[in-house]
Amino acid sequence: MNGFRSMGCEVLLPDGAPLAGVEALFRERDRRFSRFLPSSELNRVNAVPIGLTSLSEEFASMLCLALDAARATGGLVTPAVGQALLGAGYDRDFDLMSSDEVAVVPVHVPSLDSLSLLGRFLLRSENVTLDLNGVVKGKTVDDAVAILGDGWLSAGGDIATTIPVVVGLPGGDCVTLDRGGLATSSVAKRAWNGGHHLIDPVTGAPSETPWRDVTVAAKSCLVADVAAKAALLLGPAGPSWLDRRGLPGRFVAHDGAVLANETWHQLAPARIAA
Repeated sequence: MNGFRSMGCEVLLPDGAPLAGVEALFRERDRRFSRFLPSSELNRVNAVPIGLTSLSEEFASMLCLALDAARATGGLVTPAVGQALLGAGYDRDFDLMSSDEVAVVPVHVPSLDSLSLLGRFLLRSENVTLDLNGVVKGKTVDDAVAILGDGWLSAGGDIATTIPVVVGLPGGDCVTLDRGGLATSSVAKRAWNGGHHLIDPVTGAPSETPWRDVTVAAKSCLVADVAAKAALLLGPAGPSWLDRRGLPGRFVAHDGAVLANETWHQLAPARIAA
């Protein structure tokens, strides 16, 4: 396998795949959407968190996806959590986070009504600090596989593929993904002493969920990633929420117990064709 590090995770793809084009895509997206690069467009937009702001075409397109994801999840996976992430202590690249306990300060998460995207202009009617991590990595994984033409790519365990690939799952076991995307949302990966990066927009603090890991398969990595985040935030209601949308999901509790929803049981353990 070939690979490189970007967006705070390891990106892996098959030997012989066009690494340069894929790496350039990840680097460009990271430069534009990172909260931790002072020169990023995201930080430029967040420097004035209210009123009318002009956006690049790429930024407007990604924000449109983020708003679609928020509407599809009833506001659970929202781009308006930037200030709440800071209140939770996630104010630097995760690799630089201190091992000391972080004092979590709940912060109000503005509603979607405070955001209006008008072509390449964003209007915020109240102070909103954006965070687009809910969609950026999943969309970039999908776009990278399009560059490959045929094959697979993994970024921090989130996968998109056009060919059958065997994928290891949290807590053990594996599944064959025929095509599409598979993504895992976890409160164990980006966690620190005092909190984690998945914000409950109702409380404005890290979610108190019974799930440690939620894995979802879908037609794309973007859809799988958004659905996994929503299902984790929904807690006990997560499995049935996925079933109503025809999405297979596998849940790992904090004690290691594994639960799969009905749709997962219908498609696994042999293989999943998203």
